[in-house]
Amino acid sequence: MYKREFEQLLHNKKLPKSLLLYGECNYQNNYFAEKLLESWIQEGDETLLLHYDEYNFTTAKNHLSQSSLFGGQNIVILKNDKAVPKKELDILVELAQKNDNSYLLYQYFGESKKAATIAKSFTKKTAGDFVRFFKPNLSEAMGLLQKKAREVNLNINGYALQHLYLLQMEDLSLCVNEFEKLSLFDREISSADIDNLVYGLGNIGIETFIEKLLKKENIKNDFIALSESGGGDEVKVINAAQNYLSNLLLFNMYIKINGTCDARAILGYPLPPAIAKARADHSIKITLESYKNMLEHLATSELALKKTKNIDKSSYLISSLIKLQTFL
Repeated sequence: MYKREFEQLLHNKKLPKSLLLYGECNYQNNYFAEKLLESWIQEGDETLLLHYDEYNFTTAKNHLSQSSLFGGQNIVILKNDKAVPKKELDILVELAQKNDNSYLLYQYFGESKKAATIAKSFTKKTAGDFVRFFKPNLSEAMGLLQKKAREVNLNINGYALQHLYLLQMEDLSLCVNEFEKLSLFDREISSADIDNLVYGLGNIGIETFIEKLLKKENIKNDFIALSESGGGDEVKVINAAQNYLSNLLLFNMYIKINGTCDARAILGYPLPPAIAKARADHSIKITLESYKNMLEHLATSELALKKTKNIDKSSYLISSLIKLQTFL
C-alpha cells in the first residue's frame, strides 16, 4: 500500500495482523514502526524483538504460537537487512493471521529490489500488507522533520530545519539525532545555531557550493573541500542540486504569476529577507528551458551514478556538474 493509505489505517487503528516495512528511507521505516507499535502494544503484551543475526525461526514461531502468560498479545518484530526464507516467513504470517492475539512486524533494510519476493508473503488474504518508503522530496522531508520537532518540543524555524537537512546531506536520521541537543535551548533555533552547534556531513556548505555552481563560478576548490570533508557522496550532491534548482524554479514561477516574491507562500515558511531576495533575483535570471534541461541532466546523472558499474563516481560527478553549467 502507499504511505498515505498506511497513515490513514494507522490513524483509524485498522491495521493488518502482519506488516512489512521497506524502501529507500530508513528513517521513515523506523519512525512508522514506532507509531505502529504504539498502536499495537498494550499493557501485558509480550514483545519479541529479533535484530539481524538474532533471527531464529523456531523462536519467532513459538512466540507467535503460544498463549500470552499475561493474557495480552504476542508481537514479533524482525529487523533485518537479509531476506527471511519465504517458507519460514509464510508460516510466521499464517500464525499471526490465525491467532487473534499474535502480530508480526518485519522491518527490512536491504535492497528494495530484493523485497519483491518478501512482499509476496504479506497479502490481504493472510491479513498482511506492506509499505514501501521512498526517498522524500524536500517538502516531504521538511514535513517529517517538523512533525518530529513538534513531538520532542523543539522550537526551530523552517529555514533552520532546511539548513540542517542540507548540512546533513539529506539524512533524516542524522537530523533527528541532533534534535535532543538543540532542544536544550529554551528558544527558537536559527540557522546560525545550526552552524555553531552541528557538525554536518556537508560541513563545507553544500548550499553555498550549489549556489556557486548555478552562478557559473569556479567550483574546483569547493569541490575538493567538499570531498575531503566527507560530504561528497556523489548521489547526494546531485540530489542537493536537484532540490536547490527545484526551489529556484518555484520562486521563478511564483514571481511570474504574482509579480512579487513571498517565501512563505512558496516554501511554506519564511526566509530571512536578504536570502529571499537573493533567491528571487537568481531564479528569474534562469530561463524555463534552462530549468528543464538542467533537471533532465541531473536526473540522467543520478541514474548513471546508481546503475553504471565500474565508474569513477567522483570524476563522473565533477564532469556532470561542469556540463550542468553549460545549460545556464
